Amino acid sequence: MLYIAIIIPLLIAWWVASDAKKRGYSQAAIVSWFLGVWLVLIIFLPLYFILRPNSTILRPKPTGQTNAIEGTYVCPYCGNLYREKVPFCPYCGRGLEEDGS
Repeated sequence: MLYIAIIIPLLIAWWVASDAKKRGYSQAAIVSWFLGVWLVLIIFLPLYFILRPNSTILRPKPTGQTNAIEGTYVCPYCGNLYREKVPFCPYCGRGLEEDGS
């Protein structure tokens, strides 16, 4: 039973740390949220959900930019270059919206 009381908060803290990393928190903040959620789950998990920024704030709007080299595109979410026009970014996996053309 003690293992369950350690492993479940550990998994939830791992998710919080990965979510904080995706939202652009610093490494120190990620470690702090991880330790806080793991050790005092009942306080830090609701606090994280209240204080974290909305994902729509950090997500840039898709622009369909092309690079100077014709046929090379820039992912508007992660900034990586890719060569073919694809529905999903090959690096971050996010959907790439069409401009309607």
